[in-house]
Amino acid sequence: MIKLTQRIAVLLAIISFASHSASPSKVTITGLSEPLENNLSYYLDSLGTESITKMGNVKLTKLVNEALNPFGYYHPTAELTRVDDKEIKLQVSLGPVTTIKESDIVVSGPASRNPELVAMMKSSNLKPGQTLQHQEYDELKSRIQSFALSHGYLDGQFTMTRLEVIPSDNQANIRIHFDSGEQYYFGNTRISNNQIEEVRLATLRDFEQGDPFDVVKLSEYQVSLSETGWFSAIDVHPDYAATTNSLEVPVEVSVAPRSKNVVEVGGGYSTDMGLRGSLSWAQPWYNVRGHSFKSAVSISEPEQSLLLGYKIPTQDILNDYYGIKFETTHLDYLDTLSLSSDLTFEKHWKLDNDWQSTVYVKFLYEDYQQAMDEGLSRLLMPGISFSYMDKQQDKKRIKHKHIYAIEYSDSRVVSDTQILRLTGETALSWSINDYQRLNFRVSMGANISDDLSEIPSSLRFFAGGDGSLRGYDYESISPVDENGELTGAPYMLSSGLEYQHRIFDTFWIGGFVDIGDAFESQFDAKMGTGVSVIWESSIVPIKLDVAHGLDADKGDQWKVYLSLGAQF
Repeated sequence: MIKLTQRIAVLLAIISFASHSASPSKVTITGLSEPLENNLSYYLDSLGTESITKMGNVKLTKLVNEALNPFGYYHPTAELTRVDDKEIKLQVSLGPVTTIKESDIVVSGPASRNPELVAMMKSSNLKPGQTLQHQEYDELKSRIQSFALSHGYLDGQFTMTRLEVIPSDNQANIRIHFDSGEQYYFGNTRISNNQIEEVRLATLRDFEQGDPFDVVKLSEYQVSLSETGWFSAIDVHPDYAATTNSLEVPVEVSVAPRSKNVVEVGGGYSTDMGLRGSLSWAQPWYNVRGHSFKSAVSISEPEQSLLLGYKIPTQDILNDYYGIKFETTHLDYLDTLSLSSDLTFEKHWKLDNDWQSTVYVKFLYEDYQQAMDEGLSRLLMPGISFSYMDKQQDKKRIKHKHIYAIEYSDSRVVSDTQILRLTGETALSWSINDYQRLNFRVSMGANISDDLSEIPSSLRFFAGGDGSLRGYDYESISPVDENGELTGAPYMLSSGLEYQHRIFDTFWIGGFVDIGDAFESQFDAKMGTGVSVIWESSIVPIKLDVAHGLDADKGDQWKVYLSLGAQF
């Protein structure tokens, strides 16, 4: 454990040294509250520190003005001093603040009687005597426009928008006049080229004929249609030309069915498992009710598997479905010889926007030999899993996903033995900026049972290999028996930390450290480290890892892993 602590300390020292040696001189701003300081920092970040030190007082004052004017400060002053080679100090004095003298905000037309809009205008911070905030002015205009579009006032328009600032008096006048026009409503929805029952697609709409027209709901409907995976092209648009005398706007939906058969090929290579390949065949829509089917074959020298799955959507197509899954796997690797088959019935539903849950019942039949243990196992295992995937995370700097599961078998109900099985996995990816990112993952598992020998090989835990502990053979880490053969473990814990840096366009390099163990009673950390080369090809992303197992057997410390496909 001391050796592990020393290694981690050295690694952190290297990272710390690299980050400090690469850090440029910083500008320290004083005299401002946090929002004002953040906005001024944004302006300064677009300039190098050398440019700032060479900037004259006139240009510096102009830049500070541009940053602080939106907050109502039109007379700030700034003084720049260099503290040392690493720090520049910028002292800012705000001066008097500009307040609102007149606020003339008027909505005319039918929308003026809407209580929600009236409340919105009353809650505005653009009242006489209040500090001028350009953001408040822009936000109110945007909110009025958004309200009009989401409530069917399609002809609404501003007849006057004016922000008059009188810096010499530190006063401002605001004038916003909006004419809503008549209110429009949703008309009939017509779908063409559809291969799925129209009644199923209707459940994806968040509007009915006669509801106030809302362009946002049209966009959401198009997104929902896309998420079904049934169509290759979708066009949802209002037919304004066919608007009726009752101001109902028909909605035209044109779709192109996705290919009924989708084939995907994958593969990779590692020094422990050799070449591996996969072939999947899916039918995104098997019939007019939107059922889907998927099959996948995965082959490597030690392991071969076949997966068949059938999905039946419920009324809530995107979030709820029933599933039937069958998988059979043959594994002949190191001290494991196993032929397993499992049949699973599951019910999947959505907990909230990002969390999903699945309740299932799995029947596992396995003929196995693990070291000196041999057995024929039959287990009926009900379970529940929870998974998290942020649908909007492509737009965020920090991406994360999680999956946790609990399974249980009881020797009094069909099963040969009693097991409480807990598993979990978390992965995070932090895009520090456009050229740096940091990835972290952790996996854990526990089998709570009276006798490890009664647990089949596929449910025992091992560590090592790509996605677990690089620098070691695939699943080569576990307790051993008196013959030195791997027995598998009741517990497992592994984690990995990887820093990646973009070197050119879609090419990245990285450095990583993995720590983990599969153990019986005491965690004995093994450590691996290495470098990565990543090519984020638009066709198939490729990642090459070269890893060194710091605790591996002498002569077997170096491993190479080649993987194809998305990394997160």
